[in-house]
Amino acid sequence: MPLTRLTIKNFKSIKYCDITLSDLNVLIGENGTGKTNLLDAISYFYYNLTGSNISTEIFDENNHYSNEVRISLTYDLSEFVKISKSNTEEIPDFGEEEPAEKSRYSGYYKAIISMASKVSNKKLRVELSQVKGRSIRWNCTYEERLIFKSLFPIFYIDTRNLDVTQWGYIWDILGELAKVSNTERKNISAKISDVLLDPAHETSQKLKVITGIFEAANVSVKPAMAKEYATNLTKVFFSGNSIRQRGRHLDYYSTGTNSVKYIELLLKSIDALSRVKMKEPIILFDEPEISLHTNYLDELAEAITDVNSRLNVLVSTHSSRLTKNLITASDTISLYNVKLINKYSSIHQMKKFPQYSPTSKYRVADDHINAYFSRVNLFVEGETELELFSNPYLRILFPKLKKVDVFKAVSEKPILNIMSPKLSNSQTPYLCLIDIDKAMSFDKGKKRFVLRSEYFPENKKERFRYRNKHESEPYLYLQRKRINAMQSKLHIHYYLPFLSCNDRNYYEFVAALQQYLLSYNIFCLSTTIEGALINPNTTDFASDFLKSHTKKCDFEKFHAYWEQLQKVDQLNLLRMLFNGKSDLLRSRKDAFNALDPNTRLTLEKVTIGGKASGWVSKYLDEFFQSVVEIEGTFSEKGFRRYLENEDNRKKLLRSFQNNFLELYSLIERLCGMIDE
Repeated sequence: MPLTRLTIKNFKSIKYCDITLSDLNVLIGENGTGKTNLLDAISYFYYNLTGSNISTEIFDENNHYSNEVRISLTYDLSEFVKISKSNTEEIPDFGEEEPAEKSRYSGYYKAIISMASKVSNKKLRVELSQVKGRSIRWNCTYEERLIFKSLFPIFYIDTRNLDVTQWGYIWDILGELAKVSNTERKNISAKISDVLLDPAHETSQKLKVITGIFEAANVSVKPAMAKEYATNLTKVFFSGNSIRQRGRHLDYYSTGTNSVKYIELLLKSIDALSRVKMKEPIILFDEPEISLHTNYLDELAEAITDVNSRLNVLVSTHSSRLTKNLITASDTISLYNVKLINKYSSIHQMKKFPQYSPTSKYRVADDHINAYFSRVNLFVEGETELELFSNPYLRILFPKLKKVDVFKAVSEKPILNIMSPKLSNSQTPYLCLIDIDKAMSFDKGKKRFVLRSEYFPENKKERFRYRNKHESEPYLYLQRKRINAMQSKLHIHYYLPFLSCNDRNYYEFVAALQQYLLSYNIFCLSTTIEGALINPNTTDFASDFLKSHTKKCDFEKFHAYWEQLQKVDQLNLLRMLFNGKSDLLRSRKDAFNALDPNTRLTLEKVTIGGKASGWVSKYLDEFFQSVVEIEGTFSEKGFRRYLENEDNRKKLLRSFQNNFLELYSLIERLCGMIDE
């Protein structure tokens, strides 16, 4: 790899960054997190490598006492040393009339060998240092920097400011690729002159006229530099410089079509340059996905990954599609998660995909990669939770929820492995929301609880941390010990047929499980998500909701039965009718099978549909309508206006907390994770 390490200190929003680079490096994150600043730091380094393009806009704006910027790039010269040594043994023959060129190449090779000999691993660090009000300082000579710039040229493609119908940048690269020696240039020029000045050609007379004009004006034409000469020669060879696609001018096609073709040709040109010249280019792409359809993103990813390994490619993107394609196509990718934390860019290397989820590689979808770009992730079990957190009135009441991305992943371990910040080493704060039956079960015969191995391994060691005394939270080892003791000794009272329970010891056991799992970013509900919505404080509302969504005669029969039950059974039955489970996790099917046929039929007729029936949204909508006083039709617009009054907002928040304490606690924790 040409560029192996990048270190940045106090450049714009980057307080400190020290990363190791691969062939392909992808920076992912939201807009405004500092991805472009990292690319700009490399670009600024190169702008000043052999020139003077000092800017005062590069310093840390968050801290006016920070007055020094440092940018260092570490280059690997090992390949060039091999080439140089082989060529110093036998310098190419440039002809007797070119001793100066022969000497120049010999000196160039020797300079490379000399530079590399300064360190044992042939990796040299070049550092720029700039203090406010002073000139830039370097840790190496100007001559050495000239060599670095020649060996490791940089190409910065900012697609937001790129006119893809103007291809001059690519002609420059092709000119670099077509550069010839001075001897060859003289030979080509001589042959061109022989053809153009041949009296048999009409052109010779015209050229004599043009030459006479210049002589009469007493002016001359300065010979072009080597790259410019090669560029012009290439254009002459093609008889023009206007690039067309399928015979049509580029203006005929969309910006997206031109972008893909532009980038593809650019990459192929730079790739060819690295293969035939002593160069290992560095390519910077800033959001290349702009204006591209998803199919073009697939082509773009293929073009980026299908290049010579002697190139360093850095891509800044917030496209999940492009990121997914690059991850699945390249084994040499380095993924960097960029977050803005306390106004500074935090650049964190994520684990390579095969390291933590090799069997899931080809199951990666665009939606899975979206988790890498989120402000906060909430991983849930199913459709009910997705429906709940997409409720518009809930998101208006808790506006920070708009910054929380909710993914269905907890019940599918390969998918969770793909997205989990814990496994991918992402910086994204997250919570896993689970029903308590994922953590434990109840054995009715033995009247004992069984801890699930997924969250409570039998080896009694902590899932991620064992006896970690450096954590600020309660001592996990003692928590686990207490849970194990409660699980082995706890015998509780319950009621049939629904396995209802109001035993205080049981609630203490559940609370212990919840506190422990929170240490691992797992929010465990006391029953299920349905139980969080239908709880002792919402029993009356849930009953009224059921009444309004079932036939009158069916509800009356149900209500007659329901009135005969004690309160704890009433609550548990309501949860089952809404597809939830009882206190001790009995399902509706098991409980109803234990009833006589007539009672079972009565209850089944008032059962609210399945988990994806949409009842959750209606339930929340009607709850807000019942507690919010809005004149006219209840709507999202009216709801927003109602909450513009701070007293109304506080009143509604208190009401929501009183009615949905467990759900309120979850939302409060999620909102607290969002770094403003």
